[in-house]
Amino acid sequence: MARLRLGLGLDASVYPADIAHATELHDKQVFDTMRPLLVKIFAFSRDGAPAGEFSGFQYSTSHNNIVSAAHMVGFSGLPPGSAPLAEVYKARYADGFEEDVELLSSAANQQPDIAILRGSRPAPCPVVGAQCNTGDTVYALGFSPHFTSPCFSKGIVSSSKVGSIAITAHADNGYSGGPVVNTRRQLVGVIKGSLGAMMLQVDVTPAEHVHLFLLQSGQPGLG
Repeated sequence: MARLRLGLGLDASVYPADIAHATELHDKQVFDTMRPLLVKIFAFSRDGAPAGEFSGFQYSTSHNNIVSAAHMVGFSGLPPGSAPLAEVYKARYADGFEEDVELLSSAANQQPDIAILRGSRPAPCPVVGAQCNTGDTVYALGFSPHFTSPCFSKGIVSSSKVGSIAITAHADNGYSGGPVVNTRRQLVGVIKGSLGAMMLQVDVTPAEHVHLFLLQSGQPGLG
């Protein structure tokens, strides 16, 4: 049992089990808030051959846009050239609905590693961007390859500098394009790709770069 000073000369007893339960409940609330926004992206060649699986998310209640990773455009497997060239995209939403989606824009040379797709439905709730600092608790969300349900892992910001964020959290390659959010459910970045099959040190495009690219592409920015 721990004791916390509440002010006004008052102390309160706090049991570790209560803290753990509250933390677990909050983690689930973050996932439940973000899950309806998550979109699995399937890439195909022009002749319909599977060319990769990625993650994305909706962010605007007034536009039908999906944010994902720019490196999925023209993706040809790992190592490069080992799979068909990705040129056509399909989205699967949280409720299981699937549709072909249009590529609106992707950053040249993957700087930033952001692509914008357009589907037929807006986000159920808006996404707000936020900055982060080293040591902050964050959550990485995305889809593992061949899984239809989204995955969720908790970690920390291991480094944060201008133009780059690294987090320590579990993520598979299929997470690329998925959101990273803070404990207040605000977007701090978008997961980039990795050369390994599994990522524990994850590179992230900062939310401010996502916001700027959206505006430069003529699309609404983050809230």
